[in-house]
Amino acid sequence: MINANLTSGGFGAGGSFWGSIKRVIALFATFVVGALVLMAAGVVAIATAIVGLIIAFVAMFMRFGAYRRSSARTEYEAEQGEGVVLEARRTARGWKVDG
Repeated sequence: MINANLTSGGFGAGGSFWGSIKRVIALFATFVVGALVLMAAGVVAIATAIVGLIIAFVAMFMRFGAYRRSSARTEYEAEQGEGVVLEARRTARGWKVDG
């Protein structure tokens, strides 16, 4: 009995040589797409880590910068004498500052 594949011109996914080549190419394409997805996930993970390190560095810089600035402000106030003290009290509409 002869098995003829008349619909695809012999290039179908049957047991022919071209069907085998087609399956190998499909398998290779699947591996390539999977590798690209893994590479993209790696790039996203590295970019996220870099952004996290930048945020941590800026937070540390702001913290240490604010600490130095407040000590400099305290020294300036000590040189000028006592600062102005305002009194505040809570009212029904919010805070009221007296002074």
